Amino acid sequence: MPQDKLTPSMAITSLRTSLKGSCLTAEGTCVTRLRGGGRFDTSKVRIDIPAKEDAVRISFGSRYGLRLPKGYAINSFRMEIDVDEAEEWDIQNKLLLNYDGQGENRISYSLKDRRTGTNHNSEIYLRGGRAMYFRQNINNSIIFTIRDACEYDTPEGQARIERAWRASKDLKGSDIVMMYEKNCSRYEESASVLYEKLIDEGYDNVYFVVDTSIPAVQALPDKYKKNLIERDSDKHLQYYFASDRFISTETMDHAVHLRIANKRVLDKATGGGLMYVFLQHGVMYMVSLNSSLRSGFRVKKNYKLHRTVVSSEAEARHFIDLAGMKPEDLYVTGLAKFDRCYMNEGADKIVIMPTWRRWETNQAKKDVEGTGYFRMIETMYNAVPEELRDKVVILPHPLMAERFKSEEGGLGGSILLADSYDEVLRDCSLLITDYSSIAYDAFYRGANVVFWWKDKDECMEHYGEGSYLMLNEGNVFGPVCMEPDEITKAVRELYRKPQTPESKDKYSKIVEFHDGRNSDRIIDKLKEDGVI
Repeated sequence: MPQDKLTPSMAITSLRTSLKGSCLTAEGTCVTRLRGGGRFDTSKVRIDIPAKEDAVRISFGSRYGLRLPKGYAINSFRMEIDVDEAEEWDIQNKLLLNYDGQGENRISYSLKDRRTGTNHNSEIYLRGGRAMYFRQNINNSIIFTIRDACEYDTPEGQARIERAWRASKDLKGSDIVMMYEKNCSRYEESASVLYEKLIDEGYDNVYFVVDTSIPAVQALPDKYKKNLIERDSDKHLQYYFASDRFISTETMDHAVHLRIANKRVLDKATGGGLMYVFLQHGVMYMVSLNSSLRSGFRVKKNYKLHRTVVSSEAEARHFIDLAGMKPEDLYVTGLAKFDRCYMNEGADKIVIMPTWRRWETNQAKKDVEGTGYFRMIETMYNAVPEELRDKVVILPHPLMAERFKSEEGGLGGSILLADSYDEVLRDCSLLITDYSSIAYDAFYRGANVVFWWKDKDECMEHYGEGSYLMLNEGNVFGPVCMEPDEITKAVRELYRKPQTPESKDKYSKIVEFHDGRNSDRIIDKLKEDGVI
């Protein structure tokens, strides 16, 4: 059989991990096979990650291992990761088996789980504010995670979750609807708008999880505060396990803590019986949903009910074609947050806000100015006509903002780490972005939008093979710039000018509703489906 028909496979049967100095080690036993002919030769094995070849050093107990029936062999292995080097990798790194220079084959986390993951992970190691561990993804591939540590990464944090899981049994059968926004730490998106509408209509069983110290929450009238749950409190954890209905602007990954490593939490988030309504945090008619980085937004077939709010028939088709949803899975209602979107009279700010680059998040913690994300922002800022730079506000994406704390005061003092993006957008006359969904928010209010797509193709590669922008030259509602002088020209032409009829027409095909009644339509759908 030709060499290109050979299919190598490796599945782990036991795994032990340890951290000594800057070397993280994973060792144990594995079963190997070379389907298509011959024996699996470990001397031909290399372990890559998507962004780097030969990223993980690997060695085996013997060249071929101990023979088993049907061409299988059992062997011992040892993998080593240089943690200092890994600090600049992506947050999530799929380990890829490269055999004799061919292909990117996955390594199975567990032989017994076949092709379905069951939310296992290795011991969690903490070093310099980072958490590191190996985990099993939904397809039973092994992933190396290195991210900012959280309180649940400690043994004490894990014990708290276990206690909350046990205590939640006393709440079994309770009528609890949980709502939250990004990482249970914000209060300004569609979930908060809809929450207040539900409280106004007398739904006392609806609870909102949030950091209650943030200004947006402190300013709330008391009638909305009574059903708030403090983020990371025991009540938060207990209600999470007790509830079977979740309404949010984010995926279930944000319901306790983003990228948490805890089997109890993950089993809850991926298990059956849940009713989950995704309100969207922004119009998702941007990066195509076939992207590997957007798999969390696709249909969850094991849920009792999975609904997604969309802003038009065009966006609905995006979810049907690329996320595996049926028309009845979608609420074509418009986003709740647009009911409160407006522009202040006299708005004159030029806001710069590109979307985040997950693959640069770790690098940004070490050297934010060395990232492509920072260089893009710098290019955008320098392209603004000099006489208008005092009008510039630079808003790093919420998931990158922490990395910019040391940069406040830079780029002409324009960098703003805002508590509320909504308030900033009220004074926005013109937005410069790449392909962030904030473009839809700004345009809805009346601002013009300028797009920077010079890095588009490179970024799409990071989103996964076959990924592309849903926006294109035919439907984009603002000028597309590939060189800095094109940004300069666009800013001069559009700053504090009315939106063009052509741009409005293109926008209205993606965002259909402009009557301020999106929340009412969503509530009607929730009633029909028995969520409330």
